[in-house]
This record gives sequence, C-alpha cells and structure tokens, in this order.
Amino acid sequence: MSSVTVRVNNKEYQLVGNEKEEYLHTIANYVDKKIKNIMENNPKLSTSEAAILTAMNSADEFYKSGEYNERLSDEIEELKNKADNLTREIAKLNEEKQELKIEIDKKSSDEENVEKDKQIEQLSQCIDSMTKDAKGIKKLKDDNKQLRFNLQSAKYKLMDLENKYLENQILLAKTKKEYIQEMKENR
Repeated sequence: MSSVTVRVNNKEYQLVGNEKEEYLHTIANYVDKKIKNIMENNPKLSTSEAAILTAMNSADEFYKSGEYNERLSDEIEELKNKADNLTREIAKLNEEKQELKIEIDKKSSDEENVEKDKQIEQLSQCIDSMTKDAKGIKKLKDDNKQLRFNLQSAKYKLMDLENKYLENQILLAKTKKEYIQEMKENR
C-alpha cells in the first residue's frame, strides 16, 4: 500500500492507496490542472465550486470512457468472431491451396497449370487480406486495454474529487460558523 503527499490547488493531501506512488502523483497532478484551469477561466468561483465543477467534468469523462469502452468491447467481440471465422477460412483456403499444388504437380498440361496458378494467386490474396484483418483486431485489443486503464484512472480521479468536495464543504461550514461568530461579537 502506497502513501504519498500530493499538492492540489495549493493544499497538501495525504493519499493512501494500492497504486504506485507515481500513479497517485499523476492523478493528483491531473486534478490540480483541472481545478486550476476551471478557476482561471472562472475567477469568481470558490474553491468548493471549482472542485464541484472539476468533479462533474471528471465524472463526465469517466462515464463517456465507460460507454466508449463498452462499445469497443462489443466491437472486439465481433472482431474476435470474425477473426475466428477468418482463421477457419484461412485454414480451409490453405488446404485448397495445397490440394491445387498437388494437382498441378500431377498434371503436365500448361493450360491446367496456368488456371491452377491463378486460383492459387487468388487464394493467396484472400489469405493476405484476412491476415491484415487479424492484425487490425490486435490493435483494437491494445486500444481496449488503454481505455480500461483510462477508465480506472477516471474512477480514482472521481473518488479523489469527491473527497476534496467533502473537505471543501467542511471548510465552508467552518468558515461560515467563524463568520457568524465574528458577526455576533461585532454587534
């Protein structure tokens, strides 16, 4: 379990988690940049309002990533099925190719050999095309893995922002209480 001190919006927080320290720092830096960006674009916002907007933006990213991940998972399943079908077709075409080669070896007629060569060339092109499709499926798998990582990161970001929101609410309540106390004393 990692424990690390991070700075978000010029305030230090102690983070504890199962992730590596570098990851926790990355998440904290991400949240810090988001809050600072929101506060720069909206200088009248309080820290708690900026934290809420940051949480909302992160939640939006989180849910959109989840939906995108689900779509990719569905596409990957379809592509896996296509890849399985293509693999079977490739095996079948390779068998036909071998049979044609055997027939060519048995026959001595040049015309028959030319026809068989054309069929072999067509089968080879089909195999090459199916091989390219299989490589595309691998790329989608890699993309899905990255999206899952991004989704997990977004979950951590959201949890962190929720904690910050609660802390800011507590701070706001304390500040209001102090303000009311000062107002009563000044009367």
